[in-house]
Amino acid sequence: MTAKLQCFLLGLLAVVAGCSSSGSDANGRALACTVETQKQAVADLMQEWYLFNDEVEQQQRYAALDPSQFATPEELLESLLYRPDRFDRNFSFITTPQVDELFFANGQFVGFGFGSKFADSPMNTDLRLTQIIAGSSAEAVGLARGHQILTIDGRTIAEIQQAEGLSAALGPGDVGVMRSLRVRRPDSSEFDVDITKALVTLDPVPQATTFTAGATTVGYLDFRTFVSTADAELRQAFAQFQAAGVTALVVDLRYNGGGLASTAQLLTNLIGGFIADGQEQARTLYNSAKSALNQTTIFQTQASSLTLLNQVVFITTGSSASASELVINALEPHSVVGLVGAPTFGKPVGQGGLSYCAGQYLLRAVTFETVNSLGAGQFYDGLPVDCPASDELERDIGDPLEASLASALGLVENGSCPVSVVTSKPAGYTDLIAPPLDPSASAGQRYAGLY
Repeated sequence: MTAKLQCFLLGLLAVVAGCSSSGSDANGRALACTVETQKQAVADLMQEWYLFNDEVEQQQRYAALDPSQFATPEELLESLLYRPDRFDRNFSFITTPQVDELFFANGQFVGFGFGSKFADSPMNTDLRLTQIIAGSSAEAVGLARGHQILTIDGRTIAEIQQAEGLSAALGPGDVGVMRSLRVRRPDSSEFDVDITKALVTLDPVPQATTFTAGATTVGYLDFRTFVSTADAELRQAFAQFQAAGVTALVVDLRYNGGGLASTAQLLTNLIGGFIADGQEQARTLYNSAKSALNQTTIFQTQASSLTLLNQVVFITTGSSASASELVINALEPHSVVGLVGAPTFGKPVGQGGLSYCAGQYLLRAVTFETVNSLGAGQFYDGLPVDCPASDELERDIGDPLEASLASALGLVENGSCPVSVVTSKPAGYTDLIAPPLDPSASAGQRYAGLY
């Protein structure tokens, strides 16, 4: 196995793949990292590693490719995305090793520290806050779940959406970027704040507690994102569940956009490792030229794997993606699995980390897909729910009366979906699968739905 392949395999489970392209010439001399060099590196890496390279139309795209016709590597990459309306919905992107490591190794990113969703899809003008990160600028200025952002720097959300879009309007991911917001509370009162981007540190497991549903002790895990700092917290949470005699589990993934495959495997083992120890968990598949890298992961019991578990219910929305879906799909053949909320995003693929220009840049290209032990995958339309329920912004996440959690607890207690969960929604509200990712999305936005 070449050094490049060894690096790439490690990159799937670690933070950054240390494999480079176009960083030196045939004699080992460093190349200047010009824009032209960057574009050629991206083109070369895509033609070698991209998952969809076996598709005829992708080969035709490469045959007609002229990197000089694109102003930036990002523009070139965008032109190579395979059917971006359905398959590679800006999943492939360019970043830097520093940004990648900051998020995946430290659970940190530069931002305001709030999550949001449009409550009037597909119009996308009614912007509501979904989560606020403890210790962030958003918390400091008094923003809260359920608040509505009316204007940004004096411009309405409708104006922004017709122009550059929300991500661009909120500015680059740099410390000190400030925006002025007009905000409406649920009681219709309004206030103004100036908010500044700073380094945000995520708590990947904001809540781990237990509830009682009838005679059943239910563990509840609010899981925000798959980063390495989550591993110790997950083990601690499941040890707590084990000590409490939990026999049913509710895992709240409503805004969890994915992350590290290694953390996904850990969570899957903590849930199903005892039940399915030694059995196939999932398969990772590459394009035909890289099929030697195909691998199978096996369930392994962890010290705090649940031994009494009879049922697991996941709370999902259109923002639940990638590693979140991998965990659900891997458990389906082995456990009694239920989904409550709204269908997931639909991302059955993952990105390897491919560095270039002597490690200055990182191409996170779609390089593999995952399927479960039954060969099921390809869920680009998302995973369907058993019990539809709204994401009730008027109540806190973890409130047993909140619509999605109430439905999950009802499913555990009664074995069927609640007849009705009464919630109040803004006019025109609908739970839809999330739109394609913004190419300029930060790590916090891409994996945890956070600005």
